[in-house]
Amino acid sequence: MRIQSPLERGVAWLLFLLLVGGAAASIAFDRDAPDPVPVTAEDEPDDTVEDTPAVEPEEAAAAPAAEPGPRIFTIAATGDLLIHESVADAARTADGWDFSPMFTHVAPILSAADLAVCHVETPMSPNNAQLSYFPAFVVPRELASAIAYAGYDTCSLASNHATDGGQEGIVGTISALDRAGVAHAGMALSAEDRHRITLVEAGDATVAHLSYSYGFTNRQLPADEPYLSNLIDEETILDEARRARTEGADFVVLSMHWGANYEAAPDELQTTLGPRILASPDVDLILGHHSHVVQPVARIGDEFLVYGMGNFLSNQSPESCDVCPVSTQDGVIVHLTVTEDTASGRWRVTDISHTPTWVDRANYEIIDVLRGSGRDPALMAESAQRTASAIEALGITVAPR
Repeated sequence: MRIQSPLERGVAWLLFLLLVGGAAASIAFDRDAPDPVPVTAEDEPDDTVEDTPAVEPEEAAAAPAAEPGPRIFTIAATGDLLIHESVADAARTADGWDFSPMFTHVAPILSAADLAVCHVETPMSPNNAQLSYFPAFVVPRELASAIAYAGYDTCSLASNHATDGGQEGIVGTISALDRAGVAHAGMALSAEDRHRITLVEAGDATVAHLSYSYGFTNRQLPADEPYLSNLIDEETILDEARRARTEGADFVVLSMHWGANYEAAPDELQTTLGPRILASPDVDLILGHHSHVVQPVARIGDEFLVYGMGNFLSNQSPESCDVCPVSTQDGVIVHLTVTEDTASGRWRVTDISHTPTWVDRANYEIIDVLRGSGRDPALMAESAQRTASAIEALGITVAPR
């Protein structure tokens, strides 16, 4: 029990006296007051408060809207995916094939681009029942899922080996890429498909991808199925580039399978036809492959011609091939920034650079040479130097990144 202090007891008595006095005064007042007057509804005080316009402080002067920057998108492009038997053997698993580990080091680079473009040199089997390798290729269809894993958005298919598996190889390749969700150009299953333009979205732009080969090595196109794969023909290329524009393409990319094997210098077809086609207002970029070594980049006006990007994945090297130079293990990722000209509405390449790559034949991993991934630094430096010298051989700066 709490005991009150003297001060607390004094305060309590004072409050008691005040309450008693107040009650007495109230009783006396009530005796003298007149009877209350009834209050009607009309007499009720109106508690409604009329809205009074708020006085707003003077608005601060609005800051001028920032000018929107130009729209851009990025491209990452690579060379030949050439699946030799030893590459397929390295991808073998208990229940099939898995090529994805071979792309582990470069997948983040490819996936970071708005548009990643590959070249499939070898047709795929629809059922893996009859696989074959050099000199006529039909490779496991699981390659398509690795292409998707790597981050590619579209692949060119027209090559000198495109017809190696006949119609079955065409069916296998197209169906495998379709299942993997990767767009493609350069093969078709019908005349109607042959005339369909491949359109892909890259950032805010619509890009057309067209693909052509100089010829076919092991099988020619059947007379009754000339649409199975695309041959280089200037008139056809320019016509299809024009159609791509009319179908909504903001930017048109040609993949060209051409050049001499193992030659870093472009051949006559490349140096004559390439600039002529690129001079067309309907063609914006040419990406080349087939020579199995990196070739130079040329600038035609304000557009770029990438003559050849070497091997991105293969078994070629001096140890596996008597005529293969050491540079057949080198490859490259070509990076391009494409910017919209706000005045004209046209999209142009405004920056170009490269990542040198190298195939480690111990496990066929594609190595980013500049980062090495634990490989011999001297070996990586030699590969990087070979690629830089080749890609800049025509005096165009294509800086490493």
